[in-house]
Amino acid sequence: MTAPRRVPDEAEAAKVPGPLRDRLDDLDRRLLDLVVGRMELCLDIARSKAGHGIPMMQPSRVGLVVGRARAHAAAHGLPEHCPGELFELIVAGTCAQEGMLMAELNGADDR
Repeated sequence: MTAPRRVPDEAEAAKVPGPLRDRLDDLDRRLLDLVVGRMELCLDIARSKAGHGIPMMQPSRVGLVVGRARAHAAAHGLPEHCPGELFELIVAGTCAQEGMLMAELNGADDR
C-alpha cells in the first residue's frame, strides 16, 4: 500500500502556478484597463448622442455587441454564454452611466 499523497498548504500551492498566475494578473489588469477605456468612449458617444438628439438606448446595437462576443467565443471553442453574459453586464453598466450622463446633459439644455 502506498502512503497517502501529502496535500500542499495554500502557500506551497500558490508557488507552483506562480509565473502563470503573474501572467493572469497582468491580463486581468489589461482587461480592466480596456473596460475603463470602453466606458470612457461610451460616455463620449453619449455626449455626441445628446448633442444630436439621438436616444441613448439602441437595442440593435446591444444585440450586435453581445452577439459578436458569443460568436467570437464559439469560433475559439469556448462556451458562448460566458462572454455573452460578460458583455451583457458591461453593456448594462455602460447604458446606466450613459443614461445618467445624457439626462444630466439634456437637463442642462433646459436651463
